[in-house]
Amino acid sequence: MGKKKAISKNGVEGLIIPNKWDENGNTIGIAIHTNKEEVYLIAHNRIESELLSHIHLKVRVKGKIMERLDGNKLIHVSSFKHIVKEGR
Repeated sequence: MGKKKAISKNGVEGLIIPNKWDENGNTIGIAIHTNKEEVYLIAHNRIESELLSHIHLKVRVKGKIMERLDGNKLIHVSSFKHIVKEGR
C-alpha cells in the first residue's frame, strides 16, 4: 500500500458507515462520513471493534489522521463519543 503521511492529530465528527464486507455480507470495515462530504477510513484496532456497534450513529472521534498514498484519509481512533441530538 505504501507509506502514509500524518496530516493531523485532531478528530472528526460524522456518521459511522460500513465500507467493507466479508463474503457473508458481515461488516468488517467502517468509515466516518462528515457533513463536509469527507470520508475517513477507520484503522483496524480495538476501538474499531467497539465502533462497529455504532453503525449509522453520529460520533465524534479523536485520533491520529493519516493520508494514504491513494489519497484516502485514515484515522487511528484513540477515543470516541456518541453524539445525541437534543430532545432525546
